[in-house]
Amino acid sequence: MSNVKTDVKDINETRKTITVSLTSKEVAEQEAALIKDFQRNAKIPGFRPGKAPEAMVRTRYAKDLKQELKQRVISKAHQEGVAKSDVNIFKIVDLSEGEIAADKDAEITFTVDIVPEFEVPEYTGLKVTNEPTEATNEEIDKMIEQILSQRAEFNVAEKAAEKGDYVRCGYEGKIGDELVADLVPDSPMYGTQKVTWEEAGAEGTPGVSAVVEGLVGMKAGDEKEVTMVFPEDFKPEALAGKTAVYSLKAEEVREKVMPEMNEEFFKSVQVKDEAELRERIRENIENQKKQKNAGAEREQVTKLLLDSVDFAIPESGIESETEAVLRDFMQRNMQQGVSAEEFEKHKEQLHEGASAAARDRLKSRLILSKIAEKEKIKAENDDFSRMIMMEAQQSGQKPDKVVKEIQKDRSRIDRMRGDIILGKTMDLIIEKAERETVEASA
Repeated sequence: MSNVKTDVKDINETRKTITVSLTSKEVAEQEAALIKDFQRNAKIPGFRPGKAPEAMVRTRYAKDLKQELKQRVISKAHQEGVAKSDVNIFKIVDLSEGEIAADKDAEITFTVDIVPEFEVPEYTGLKVTNEPTEATNEEIDKMIEQILSQRAEFNVAEKAAEKGDYVRCGYEGKIGDELVADLVPDSPMYGTQKVTWEEAGAEGTPGVSAVVEGLVGMKAGDEKEVTMVFPEDFKPEALAGKTAVYSLKAEEVREKVMPEMNEEFFKSVQVKDEAELRERIRENIENQKKQKNAGAEREQVTKLLLDSVDFAIPESGIESETEAVLRDFMQRNMQQGVSAEEFEKHKEQLHEGASAAARDRLKSRLILSKIAEKEKIKAENDDFSRMIMMEAQQSGQKPDKVVKEIQKDRSRIDRMRGDIILGKTMDLIIEKAERETVEASA
């Protein structure tokens, strides 16, 4: 019978210490078993396996014995003290074991964050709104226009550029007597372009809007000056709130000629006629709207759950989740060309925002876990199979290879199980929600 003693003390609402005490006798028993294991496997010249004297084994493997004894005593303390305590552990954040030796009592202190206790909020019949999913004729016409534009030809034209035409041009920007190119050498699109193609009158494209707007009405050989007032919150910051004058010259105008909607065009988009094209576009638009509604409903449900209950969040969870949020944010923005220097400038502000997002993400997971427990939601084999197939499709690997990789990493399996359970729980709450359809905001 074990004489392990456990003492639990509060540090704060979500953190405790669990001190596990073992007598010198129990430590000595662990060491004795360890010595026998080493004797069985020891390879010492002059002795058959398992026959080396204990004193020689102790001397030869002193360092390894000390390290292994420490690990075994900590493991025993965890199994018989921490794991059997009534504490619902979220994460072990620190460990202090002091000196561990066969002739001494051992005291191991685990500092742990705990899963907070709270009442499960009401999660059935939550009221959510969504938008109509029907595709309008106007939306279908706009999509057909985009498809035609993607297949348009651009022919050299001896005329003034109209909106949608492409113009080969050059421009140089100045703020006073200083070249914009010198102010933002890493962003040449805002400074000087000796030769570039721009869409006349294009809306919502990155770059100098005054230039693309100024191209409307220009013919090959025309020159003019246009003024660009950069917004106060403009990036790069060197241009924020400044007024620049651009010298602009048009070299060539290419007129946008849309293709005819004929048999050849329909064949290129893999439909037989306009009716089938419109029907396919209608389905795509409606599927997109349904996906948008699904995402919006999840956001609304998450917010309702977050607002419905309040409890302290484990500090270690916030720390690791904040790092994950920051990592995701940086990856997305670096793909869009944001430099590491920009992140460094706003480091504190970004960390503050990430910490708030992390707190909400962790809180929602804790709530969903509690609901999953109440509803007895489990991760089944079919759920794992679907997730593996999805991962295989995304990575371009064979499912068997993905399975082998996952089997090597126990923590990955646990993460998958957690994601499956939380996903199924959210699906259940969405299924039980009360919906109201409202017109889309303009």
